[in-house]
Amino acid sequence: MRILVTGSSGHLGEALVRVLRSKGEEIVGLDLLGSEYTTAVGSIVDRDFVRGCVEGVDAILHTATLHKPHVGSHSRQSFVDTNITGTLNMLEESVAAGVACFVFTSTTSAFGRALTPTPDAPAAWITEDVSSIPRNVYGVTKTAAEDICELVH
Repeated sequence: MRILVTGSSGHLGEALVRVLRSKGEEIVGLDLLGSEYTTAVGSIVDRDFVRGCVEGVDAILHTATLHKPHVGSHSRQSFVDTNITGTLNMLEESVAAGVACFVFTSTTSAFGRALTPTPDAPAAWITEDVSSIPRNVYGVTKTAAEDICELVH
């Protein structure tokens, strides 16, 4: 199986590439930063670049994102571009290329204030019925990307 892992130079993406390679899978690693786990260096915001990367791919594991630690160093527009537009590019180009499987990785930051436990509970219990209440642009854009995944699904 040929699998595209976005965010292949990040923590989760790198771990996925390592494990999948050890199992004999053919991996295309996509990231802004080059590394031994990245074979395609570029941005998911660049639709033409994405189109070239998804050709011949059977599955996509989409872990590329601007993360919570970037909130102080990147503009809100950068979060929208990467986390929303980049995800839309990945989804639409994967559909156009006939990719059979697309896995989107989300974050607990999408829940934000919904993760606050009640006074009598040690933790908040999260189900599909819990509405997200993001605390920052990272959570907002990841929630929006989840919604876009639902639209394309």
